[in-house]
This record gives sequence, structure tokens and C-alpha cells, in this order.
Amino acid sequence: MSRIDGAGGPPQRLIQRALGAGSDHPSMRCPFLEHAGHRRWCQHCGGGAGRVNWGHVSVGAGTEDEQVRPTDWFIPLSDPDRAVGHVCALPQAGGGATAFAALADELGPDITVWALNLPGRQARFGEPTRTDLDPLLDDLAGAFPHPAPMLLFGYCSGALLAFLLAHRLHHHGHRAPDALMVASYPAPDRAEPARSTHRLPGEQFWSEILSYGGVPERIAAQSDFREIFEPALRADYELLSGYHHRDVAPLPLPITTIAGAADPVLRTADVDRWRAHTTGPFRSETIDGDHWLLENSPRRVADLVRASLPRTTTAPR
Repeated sequence: MSRIDGAGGPPQRLIQRALGAGSDHPSMRCPFLEHAGHRRWCQHCGGGAGRVNWGHVSVGAGTEDEQVRPTDWFIPLSDPDRAVGHVCALPQAGGGATAFAALADELGPDITVWALNLPGRQARFGEPTRTDLDPLLDDLAGAFPHPAPMLLFGYCSGALLAFLLAHRLHHHGHRAPDALMVASYPAPDRAEPARSTHRLPGEQFWSEILSYGGVPERIAAQSDFREIFEPALRADYELLSGYHHRDVAPLPLPITTIAGAADPVLRTADVDRWRAHTTGPFRSETIDGDHWLLENSPRRVADLVRASLPRTTTAPR
């Protein structure tokens, strides 16, 4: 399933139209902008409206090498120098870094959310999208944030990508996360990613996407703006379209699952199968809400993140 908060790869005429629509258009937005702490530490925007080609965004008093760049794979949504815990967050299909703005605000400055910054949207709006899974996993593993403790969090289809990334990190000698949390997605051996959605003609494609919910009305109502979001959205569906589960050793880390009590598509048995993919502790949580928990229940999700983050000393706000 998909929820759009910013995607890209459009023709230049559409970039110009989006720019003309104002800085509130999500494709033109600095990925930090929706986070409440943005005004305090985004030196480029200064709390104003960022456009596509940002310079460096300083984090704390770090050196040039420690500065956040718009092409970085993972963007911290608050100052990581102040944090005692960290969450590496992978969004749903069509999602960008701002998908985790509300979660970052609920977690506050003591837990930094490192949001996946995929090409073709937001800060990397002008870059080609990625559709080959193995090379992408290699890139993400090489760029995985090093602060600890680190919880890897996957939302909707981002849960499957998070699972695959955790395996890539663990089995290829990279620093692995301390725990895995997944929301609104079945276990990898029960997952059935769409095989051909990315190949549907335009109207059929959008009919399918809109049937899932999660698309802002102002986007759904404007066909030309669909073109702005469509390349990255199609790419994300293509990225997982060839996935078929292979038996692999369970991960040696805790796994927590979150599901919405009113999720219309997620079956309890498919969520509980995540238990088979860890040799560590397993916890399954069902909370009020439908499929889109980050939008509908960010505070409850934040509470569960705090509870699942190893060795954190933070308390719920």
C-alpha cells in the first residue's frame, strides 16, 4: 500500500508548476520542514520554505564531514548530538522523509529519527528513482547510521525493506540494529507485494492507488500533480514486485509488530508470523487505528518505539 507525502522525477514543466504553487507543495518541501525542531537547527531554511537544491544542513556543531547533505541516504529529523536513542525509519511506498515528521515530534529531542531519503522525492527530487532491490540494499547497508542504541523501524511496505536490510547488515558484517519494529505489514513469508501495479496504465494505476487510501485529497483531485508523484510511487512498487521469500536464519534481535485494530487488509495470523523471524524476544501490539498508524496514532506508536528501543533511559512525554 502507499501513502504520498512527497515523490518526484517529473518533467521540468511540472517542477515549475509545483514551484509556482508555493512552498507548501510536498515535493518542494525541505524534508526537515514539518518537524517542530526544524526552526531550531536547519541552518539553510531558518524555519522558512526550502526548495529542491539545498546546501548543507548543519547538525549541532559538527564538522563539514558531519553535516547532513540533501543526497544522504538517511536524514536525522532532530539533532542526533542531543539524543540518547535513535530510530532508523523506512517509509511506505511513495513516502519520503517527512512521513516520520509527526513521529519525530512525539519522540522529542532525546530520540532522533533517521528517515530514509530515497531518490526521486523531496530532497532528492531531481534524481532517478531506484527499482533494483539488491543494489539498493547494498547502498543502504553502507550508509546505515552508526549511533546506538538503534531501532530499525519499517512502516507498511517499508517493513519488508527493513527486514531485508537487517539481514543484509547482519550477514555482511555491517553494524546491525539493536531491534526491529514493523508496522502495518505481514511477515516476510506471508507478504505478497503487488507484481504488476507499477506497469498499469495511468488511470488504472491511480484507481488502484486511490483504492488503498492514504492519498491526500489535494493530490488525488489534481491529475497534473499526480505526474509529480507517480515516478517515485511506481518505482517503489517495482522495487518489491519481484520479491519472493527465501528461507533465511531468524534475526538475532528483538522484533516488535504494530497493527491497527481497524486495518482492513492486515490479518492477525500474518502479523503473528513475524515471531518466526527472530531468535530474540517478540512482541505484538494492536492499537486503535486503521492501516495508517503514523498519521492516525503517532503518539501511541512513539510510546511503543520508546518501549522497544534497547537501553534507552527516556520516558514517555
